[in-house]
Amino acid sequence: MKACARWCLGLLACCALFPSRGPAEPELLDRIVAVVDDQVVLWSELELRTLLQLQQQGRNPAFLELEEVAEERRRVLEDMVAELVVVKKAQKDSIEVDPVQVEEYLNAEFGRMRASMGPGELEQILENSGMTERQLKARERKRIRNRLLYDQMVSQLAYQQYLTRRDVEAFREAWLDSPPPKVSVSQINLKIVPADSVRRRARERIDRIQERLDSGEEFAEVARRLSEDPGTAAAGGDLGCFSPGTLTADFERAAIDLRPGETSEPVLTRFGFHLILLHEKREGEMCVSHILVRARTTETDRERVRDRLEDLRRRALAGEDFAQLARDHSEDAQSARQGGLWQILDRAAIPDVLDPFIGHLGLGGVSEPVLLDTGGHIFKINDDFATLEALVREERVAHRMEEVIAEYRQEIHVEERLDDEWLWDPLGAAADSAARQDSAAAREPGEDR
Repeated sequence: MKACARWCLGLLACCALFPSRGPAEPELLDRIVAVVDDQVVLWSELELRTLLQLQQQGRNPAFLELEEVAEERRRVLEDMVAELVVVKKAQKDSIEVDPVQVEEYLNAEFGRMRASMGPGELEQILENSGMTERQLKARERKRIRNRLLYDQMVSQLAYQQYLTRRDVEAFREAWLDSPPPKVSVSQINLKIVPADSVRRRARERIDRIQERLDSGEEFAEVARRLSEDPGTAAAGGDLGCFSPGTLTADFERAAIDLRPGETSEPVLTRFGFHLILLHEKREGEMCVSHILVRARTTETDRERVRDRLEDLRRRALAGEDFAQLARDHSEDAQSARQGGLWQILDRAAIPDVLDPFIGHLGLGGVSEPVLLDTGGHIFKINDDFATLEALVREERVAHRMEEVIAEYRQEIHVEERLDDEWLWDPLGAAADSAARQDSAAAREPGEDR
């Protein structure tokens, strides 16, 4: 469970990403790795955030070189220090957060955490970590308060940014031929489905299987005899437990809507028709079984979708409103309702599978058709005035935030202690540092330093 794992990592303050120093040496449990005025960053907090950052990037620490992990850790620490500098600046400027709001966030987090754990699991984790629930809440309360202060500081800086139409048009001109640092992307998505005759025969077969389940036959036994998924049929259709994003989107959406013990209506994915039985639903994952009747797609089906997307692309390039085309034709219901609006992405974070299609597009560009497991797509880099105004404002706020951090760092004490010397022998490192300072102070004014 993702949520449970995240809390466990934080509680246990482990050193999973740190290189081993040998069996005879003491294990590092926790350490202050940065000081920002009266605020500190702990090693356990840094490790947890580094791990989460790597996971969000799709990078498994187990398969990275130690140097790569160490470099990411340093970048994360720089971000954490910058956030605390902003928090201290917000406090100096008398920006406040509502204590009631902090408690609401805290209670919601603890509620989600307890829902994702079994009976007594939290108490066992706390006992293993040597931390009380009160101590854990105090730590999280501080983190939430700092996050809200940071967000208010960002909002204040955003409010101070005055933009003109000329600013927005200058941004448009600058990024006509290549994507800006951050892009707003819309899509039109068409499902790749089998021909009508193939789909009709598969639907008739899955309907007959559903009738057997409705008459009282056991799901697992029916799956063993009739499911066309060779990987799960022998196990009664058991797919185990999975987290969001693991299986196809249509399958996951249907599973999410079920209650434990409930079986879905037939669900069509690129593999065919499924009947889904939900065993258990947790915050971070679902446990299901399924029965599959295959309805295979062919290259003809793919070409049919490609031709439709080519026609929609021509219409968009000829001047038709992409948002209206998405509302009328896209088969991704969520983005279609928003006129095709899909995601806002950092240019450097464009998925590898999409980069050849949209990584070179400037503002207003529409991609060639892209055929993926999720169906066929065309994408547009949005260039409407409201979108560009928001991007320009965000860019200016980020620049101003860098200035605020740099300026205020000069007014307060900031110290980073990430090197091995501080981590593994802080008392010795402190003594060495003090000795060097004493030695420097004892030198004659004219002595070479």
